[in-house]
Amino acid sequence: MQDREGFTTFYERRRAEVHAAVAVTLGDRHLAADAVDEAFVRAAERWGQVSGMDRPAGWVYRVAVNWATSWHRKWSRRPTMSVEALDRPHQDRAGPEALLDDLAGLPLLQRQMLVLRFVLGYSVPETAAALDVAEGTVKSGVHRARQQLQVDAEVADGSR
Repeated sequence: MQDREGFTTFYERRRAEVHAAVAVTLGDRHLAADAVDEAFVRAAERWGQVSGMDRPAGWVYRVAVNWATSWHRKWSRRPTMSVEALDRPHQDRAGPEALLDDLAGLPLLQRQMLVLRFVLGYSVPETAAALDVAEGTVKSGVHRARQQLQVDAEVADGSR
């Protein structure tokens, strides 16, 4: 790693933000912590390239989500109880926990779009670049996700 101080500063300033975004995307703060740690290690190994990007935190976010998705896919084939089932008490929830539950019902790509747009504040073009999709895909995905969250909220309130 050529610029150790630059990476250290980046890590200290952005780790909490990236962890929060990945945790919301995945709906599992423990898996998110592991994924973010892995992604920051990879960023450190490639700091010369990553530091030159417009949004290095976006790169770390994407690597973390990709790593977690691969990990989850690999382990979901095993017949064991999920970490999420152990981590969640069986009771009604409100507030942030309810939001995480709602987001967990969305497809991964839509969760990623919402997190990048509304948690990390990325523009549509930046979100599209971070996820390697077309801008129209981001616009339609965000629209569909927001519609689904609205429907879910109406069903939960009994107004539908």
